[in-house]
Amino acid sequence: MEEKIVSLKQQGFTLKQIAAELDVPIGKVQYAWRKWRNQHQESEDVIPVKQKSDKKKEKTSVTASHKQVASAKESVDVKASPLLEKGPEGYWQLPDRYNVDFLHAVVQSPNSVYVCWEVSDLVKKTLELQFMRRWEELPKAFRILDVTLLDYASGHTNRSYTFDLPEMTNSWFVRPLDSNTTYVFEFGIRTMEGEFLPIVASTPLDTPRAEPAGVGRFAEPVRRWQYGEVDSPELLDTLPKYAAYRFVR
Repeated sequence: MEEKIVSLKQQGFTLKQIAAELDVPIGKVQYAWRKWRNQHQESEDVIPVKQKSDKKKEKTSVTASHKQVASAKESVDVKASPLLEKGPEGYWQLPDRYNVDFLHAVVQSPNSVYVCWEVSDLVKKTLELQFMRRWEELPKAFRILDVTLLDYASGHTNRSYTFDLPEMTNSWFVRPLDSNTTYVFEFGIRTMEGEFLPIVASTPLDTPRAEPAGVGRFAEPVRRWQYGEVDSPELLDTLPKYAAYRFVR
């Protein structure tokens, strides 16, 4: 991967063009190019300067320079992560992508969820043929669906919100969200008419509570009515949305 990035960069490609050409995140291209430049800069810094024609001094300087180059290479190899670059045998290398369709959502807090996704090459090619545009040119979008107390498969939602995403985005921190609510997250594209077309979706996810369950919340109003302190049962002034659902889950 690093050799391809260096080769394309030497041909005059920009880092953004290289990322699009290799279908990898721009951050990975920047990391590889910066690492390659640093390695070559260090190698140039330790190249010995020619001394006068004294054979003993030349031998000594050449031996010292070889040791410096070897130590520099060892230090670079120690800093390099075996999970990102080709390391010695026995190390596990993480793939750039898995070429499958998925969208995973993980709760970070009652009001925040981390979402990551991927779209396979087959689906990308299909959409390119359908819309007659390259995948990179199709506008990407993300949709949040509130499906509390509803069946997501039936197509009903309490509310939804859709926003556009930057190109080459494959993860997002979704915030702020409501606590103790059921959400579904979808990644897709916008059609030429501006409509949202979902590609991958998460399974329904429940955000945690941000307050106590409310045990005994109505004990005092019931006691006052039971002992005749009030003429009729009291009603709460305000109730949060899905109040019954929130306190029986």
